[in-house]
Amino acid sequence: MKNASRLNLKLSAISLGVIALMAAGAALADDEELKALTQPKSSVQVEMIGVDQNSSKFGEYNGLYGHPSGAYPNGALEVRGGSAYTNNQEGDTTRWSVTGDNLGLTTRSANASIANQGSWNFGVNFDQLQHNTGAGYQTPYNGSNGGASFTLPSNVNGTTNNNPTLARSLQPMQISNTRNNTTAYGTAVIDANSNITFEYNNLLQSGAKLGAFSSAGGSPKEIVSILPMPVSSTTDTVNLAYNWKGLESHFTASYFGSFFQNANSAVSIQPYNNATSAVIANQTLSLAPSNAFNQVNLGGGYDFTSKTKLTANASVGQNTQNQGFGGTYDSMMVAARGLPQASMNGLVNTTHADVKVTDQSVKDLVLTAGAKFDQRDNLSQSNIYGVYSIGSQTSNMANLPNTPMSIKQLNLLLSGDYKIDKSQKINLAYNNDAVNRWCNQYGGTSGLQITPYGPAQGVQTAATTNSFNSSSNCASATSSNENRLSATYKLKATEDLNFKMTAGYADRKTQWDQNVIAAMPYSTAATYSPTQPMGYNSGNQLGFMPFFEASRKQYIAKASSNWQATDAWMLSLSGKYTNDLYPDSKYGVQNGNSWSLNLDSTFVYAEEGTFTAYATQQNQSRSLTNLYGYYGGPTGTTVVTNTTGTPYAWNNTLQNNTTTVGLNLKQGGLADGKLTLIGDLMTSFARSQYTTSVPYQTTVGAAGACTAPTSGATCGITPGIQNNLAAIKLTGIYQLDKNQKIGLAYWYQHLYSNDYYYNGYSYGSTPAVVVPTNQTSPSYSVNVISANYTYTFD
Repeated sequence: MKNASRLNLKLSAISLGVIALMAAGAALADDEELKALTQPKSSVQVEMIGVDQNSSKFGEYNGLYGHPSGAYPNGALEVRGGSAYTNNQEGDTTRWSVTGDNLGLTTRSANASIANQGSWNFGVNFDQLQHNTGAGYQTPYNGSNGGASFTLPSNVNGTTNNNPTLARSLQPMQISNTRNNTTAYGTAVIDANSNITFEYNNLLQSGAKLGAFSSAGGSPKEIVSILPMPVSSTTDTVNLAYNWKGLESHFTASYFGSFFQNANSAVSIQPYNNATSAVIANQTLSLAPSNAFNQVNLGGGYDFTSKTKLTANASVGQNTQNQGFGGTYDSMMVAARGLPQASMNGLVNTTHADVKVTDQSVKDLVLTAGAKFDQRDNLSQSNIYGVYSIGSQTSNMANLPNTPMSIKQLNLLLSGDYKIDKSQKINLAYNNDAVNRWCNQYGGTSGLQITPYGPAQGVQTAATTNSFNSSSNCASATSSNENRLSATYKLKATEDLNFKMTAGYADRKTQWDQNVIAAMPYSTAATYSPTQPMGYNSGNQLGFMPFFEASRKQYIAKASSNWQATDAWMLSLSGKYTNDLYPDSKYGVQNGNSWSLNLDSTFVYAEEGTFTAYATQQNQSRSLTNLYGYYGGPTGTTVVTNTTGTPYAWNNTLQNNTTTVGLNLKQGGLADGKLTLIGDLMTSFARSQYTTSVPYQTTVGAAGACTAPTSGATCGITPGIQNNLAAIKLTGIYQLDKNQKIGLAYWYQHLYSNDYYYNGYSYGSTPAVVVPTNQTSPSYSVNVISANYTYTFD
């Protein structure tokens, strides 16, 4: 017994020691868990990326373009701290963070912020994006990306096509524009119900975007050069708001300002002379002028009861632009006429108001009523300006007005959501959109006349003029009214299966003024009806209406379902169909339809293993009709017509088809839980196809044959425009220890692009009026390898 007693005491002592040790370990583990939950981790990552092909299309937005060696050092960081994490129990509430991503690329971003919870916060954010364009771009012009002056070599003249001197002068130029965005933001808490927020954003844009410059020199009159239009601008925006929230209401008063400054008011370009060796002096092409926008906003809401609530917003704004014409913008204007004013004096007032009421007083029924009003009132002065055509400052003068268009839109909404039972819901919604367009004043002083290009300077005849006065209309589609109806049904068939179906119908009726006088007319000689006044219907044939303004009937159907087949397998299926009809459009788009089908599935095959697959099919088509005529002489006397003398209508259809399939596999827990593998596969096939039908009259000379060069249009099916994309990404992440991990990734991406549009840019095949750039359809095959190391610390 004594031995037993001593043994028991000994065992008890050992047990107590083990228990104490286990308790200490448990406490340490608890401390580690608590620390992980309450104190954030910080990390620093260094990376090296290798790219085997310098493709501007592949690197259009991802920053992997421009390094001749193909090597891109990169990095990222995330560092967080503050006394709120270490002394929270003592009442400290300060937190701070510094983060950065893609720090070595032109897609870099960074953020630094600090906050005292419940009192204030402040942060600064920066992000950059470089847009690379112009695959294979070449030019004979002397200049640079972002430059504002372009001149031709002294030995470049004559025809643009098949000119050996021109070919030798073509030189490559990388075209890109960069956006640097810096934001400072913060909040100051006044009390438990109110605060003040602010945000200041500075956007710097630099570089160039390709644009067309048309100039005249010899015959034919217009020569097109594709040149990098300079981008060098600053946009500063300011947001300042006071926010208040009570038990039953909330209110916000804010100010928004946007101020755009363009460092380049114009670009100077030497026109190409395709006929002689004569040198044409540089001409200027104006760029976007500087402008300012100021807006005051009020918003709020009130809960009449727990079931009836009101929200409303209102704002007024003013946009101004008053950059002078002198020295830049008037270089193409007729000096003899003089400028009607020194600058545009642009002034646009904007007004917005919206209100919405929701009510749930009836069980299982939610009613919504809303209204929204928007108006853009353009009060800029309209005047008629005398201008020369490009490349000629002795003839080809025209009198043309600027068109200060105004628009007003009123939207009304009625909606009801009804819960049929616990598994079924239905929604009915009605919308009405009313739009009006007008000019407060159009054409300047009464009695001034508009003329097209063509007559000699100062010559105006009855056949080529239209009178303007202050009441002249400037809008073709003066007003429209659209009614939209939709019904949505939701069914939760089981806990794991639900459906959603929507059907909609919209009817837009447009009031049209086809006698409107256009600001940019065409000559009377180019019309099929010599009695039709020049410029009517905005210079289009009577019966033509742009599809985005024309009367339209639209039918919409959507459906989707989600099925949780098992705990490990989820399946989603959705589709959409639209059909648009334009019943009042004699010419232009007649109809269009589109449909899409989407399939998405996720399968969790293991505790740390997930497989995802998706597929999307998109189809779109549209049909249009227009007039076609062939003119055998400058007076337009030879026209392709049918036996009644009516010009033939030609038809064109466009088909777009896109198929996308993707797979993703993620497997973790490998190599004793240290290795994670991720694989992505995506492929997309896109094709656009035009088909044109022109019923030529075979008895009308050379224009009778569809293949005749003088036909002026293409018959039959043009080559398909294809963009086929495939991408494979393989990633491996290995956790060395709790603080360190390494990652390896391989990325292959292939694009096959075939677009006959680029044929016109190639030397030797360009039209005689286009300076070649040798741009090509941007196909590529790129391999990317990257390795990174990440260190994590407290």
